[in-house]
Amino acid sequence: MSVAGEKVVDTAEDVAEDVGHAYGAWFKSYMKIFGRRALEWFLVYMFGYYNVSFGWLMAPLFFLVLRDKRAKEKKVKFDIIRSIANADEKDIIQEIQRFSNLPSWVTFPDMERVEWLNKIIRQLWPYAGQYVKDLCKYSIEPSMRTALEEYKLNGFQFEKIILGDTPPRFSGVKVYDDTSRHEIIMDMDFAYAGDCKFEVSVSKFKMGIKDLQISGRLRIMMKPLVRQIPLVGGLQVFFLNNPDVDFNLIGLADVFDMPGLSDILRSIVTEQIGHMMVLPNRYPIQLVEDIDVVELKCPAPAGVIRLNVIEAQNLMKKDIGIMGTGKSDPYCILRLGAQKFQTKTINNTVNPKWDFCCEYFCSSDTRFGNKIHFEVFDYDHMSKDDFLLRANLDVQEIWKNGEVDMWVPLSEAKSGRIHIRATWLDLSDTADSLQLQLEEIRALQVTTKNPLHSAVLMVWVDSAKKLNPSHKQIPDPFVRLYVGNEKGETAVRQRTNDPVFEEGFTFLVRNPRTQELKLEVIDQKTNQIQGKVELDLNVFLKERKMEVVGEDYSLSGASGGLSTLKLNITLRILKTALKTDDGDGGPQEKGETEISSSSPAAISEPPPSSSSSSIPPSTPAPPVPSKESVGIPDPIPADGPEQKSAPVREPGSMADQSEGPSVATDADVSVPAPGEGTEPPAEVTSVEEVMSTAATPLMQMFPSATSSEESSIRQRTTPGSNAGIHGLGRVQLTVKYGPRNNLIIVVHQIENLPKEEDGELPDPYVKLYLLPDRSKDSKRKTDVIKDDCNPKYDERFEYPIPPNELTQRTLEVSVINKKGLLFLQRSPKMGQVRLDCGLLDSSKMTQWYDLAPAADDDEE
Repeated sequence: MSVAGEKVVDTAEDVAEDVGHAYGAWFKSYMKIFGRRALEWFLVYMFGYYNVSFGWLMAPLFFLVLRDKRAKEKKVKFDIIRSIANADEKDIIQEIQRFSNLPSWVTFPDMERVEWLNKIIRQLWPYAGQYVKDLCKYSIEPSMRTALEEYKLNGFQFEKIILGDTPPRFSGVKVYDDTSRHEIIMDMDFAYAGDCKFEVSVSKFKMGIKDLQISGRLRIMMKPLVRQIPLVGGLQVFFLNNPDVDFNLIGLADVFDMPGLSDILRSIVTEQIGHMMVLPNRYPIQLVEDIDVVELKCPAPAGVIRLNVIEAQNLMKKDIGIMGTGKSDPYCILRLGAQKFQTKTINNTVNPKWDFCCEYFCSSDTRFGNKIHFEVFDYDHMSKDDFLLRANLDVQEIWKNGEVDMWVPLSEAKSGRIHIRATWLDLSDTADSLQLQLEEIRALQVTTKNPLHSAVLMVWVDSAKKLNPSHKQIPDPFVRLYVGNEKGETAVRQRTNDPVFEEGFTFLVRNPRTQELKLEVIDQKTNQIQGKVELDLNVFLKERKMEVVGEDYSLSGASGGLSTLKLNITLRILKTALKTDDGDGGPQEKGETEISSSSPAAISEPPPSSSSSSIPPSTPAPPVPSKESVGIPDPIPADGPEQKSAPVREPGSMADQSEGPSVATDADVSVPAPGEGTEPPAEVTSVEEVMSTAATPLMQMFPSATSSEESSIRQRTTPGSNAGIHGLGRVQLTVKYGPRNNLIIVVHQIENLPKEEDGELPDPYVKLYLLPDRSKDSKRKTDVIKDDCNPKYDERFEYPIPPNELTQRTLEVSVINKKGLLFLQRSPKMGQVRLDCGLLDSSKMTQWYDLAPAADDDEE
């Protein structure tokens, strides 16, 4: 009994102790809340007692509310990202399937799963701490110190670096197979949401960050490939675009976690990441000693993209006027990796015309998976700028075509489109094309105020020697380079008279005949110039291949007169590339006149009725395409007997070898004069022969055309024969599945639409749906053409769609009459076409489709 009684007593004592602790904890928390509320009321009372302005009270409260709201949103976002990073891939897919009808494997069609890699990284993560410490100390710390000095914040350094237990995660990988045989290009979707902690000191104040988040598409280039282990000479690691970066501040920096101040700090971090490892910048890792370090650390660009943002149309109206309607003040931001440009702002318009030109460096890998991003905003003086539209353009498309002139399809916007012209410029190692390029940019400068360039200068700063041998104070040198208004700086080398820099720089040059390259070696501690070199770029135009390798240049103004700077200098002239079009509504091949139903003027003039050209019987007969594939306009005009003869294309000429049908112009081949081996032409004696002369240019291209083809062409010129089988007209479309897993539709034109019952002409436009989805996201429409039965649009639209869903989708194309009020119309739909996306023929992308009566399964 005594033992049981002791247990009861002990239990009672434990319960009493727990109750006392609970009561004490409750009392402490209550007093803490009471003290906080009392302090708040006391401050309010003192504000009123001393008649302090009410704004001094509301401003801190306003910022505190915004801060708490932002902190809660960040916490939710961070918890989601961390749970995804820590969860298994199978669990993630199962969770997604609970909320959407997705297949068992959810991913982009061109990306492959890499769950095995995430397991390896999870095992290696504890051992990566030392490498990250060295990276932060010797790479990131100097860059951040230099950047913060511009804001009067000195002495930046890392105090504590803790990686945490959560490793980064790769959600997909893609390896390109159409690259050079000396390199491997791999893209990986990278995401890190770890529990890391970094503490730094700036100007004797300690602060830090935790819960770092970085996500973006990472590219890893393995080049060059060598014949010794590890078979890869080096790595180039970089992001294709600026990554999404976020973090929480601790210590003294927590004061800056306010709207506005925190955005400035995050922009500084993102900018430094962009300078270090966002395209075209890259972080090199050398794996083998005997490789070309210049090519690894500063690869030469493969070309330059000259981009002209011409105009935009039908932008959304964001500024509300007095009568309830208004316009916008639009400007456009253009991005390719870390390269960013911005147009001027055009006030009070929804159809701005910018005529803005800029130029982008493109390395050999830029055409793989890279896009130029366009964002249009409405400028506001007192608030954040409003978003208007976003669009993308593949670099691969520019590289393939040589020149692209098109209306870029929009995304994430209800209305609007943007007109751009992009040209791919190759790099030439001869000065032959310099004068032509100078004349071209002079012509472009008439419409744009932005400076354009004719050449590219690549400078490799290798090393310097004997900078200050006679002085006891050893400098901390770095090199600053100037080309016109552009400048670059190497990293600082600590306490040395013989620094090794091994850094490369690339500059755009307006005119190498008049510009110069200036280099200065500067001591960071004293900010004194140790020596300088000035080089006239006109000299390199006369060098072999316009380059100088491993040249030691004497530094003028250096003490002792023995200081030298070792450089590699390469000059390349920009040259317009001549490439072909892929046939999806872009520009024609240079020098080629294309038969296009949307441009009847491209058809060569028919021959006079008194003559016809003859084709030698030995000429091989190419296949005759269908009339729709060559886009013959209806009707084909015959201008009478005063017209010139259409030229004859010589067999084996370059025009015969070009892709797609084309018509020779008068400058291609001269017509043989009578008496030069050709028989005199026969005289036309009937109306049918006069009308058939309109098809002569096509017959000259395809001499194997049969009489049935000729009769069908003559038949198309008769009135009413091309209004479709239902008599509602027909529409010309280009429909194809693009390389970016997107369905591309180009609405070219409509012809022979019926008039209204009262004889008025319709106001037609084309509306698209990708069935079975009839939501606003699936809706696309062209502009309205007033009073026209044969409207021409040439507007392009895109739908992102995985290939496995293509067979489940149907493209609905409807022609709508916008004239009058809808309740006064009998039926606004004039006709409709439905195309099964699973039955698209890649060999017949551009075709005519007869309009059928519209189905009444949706409300207009």
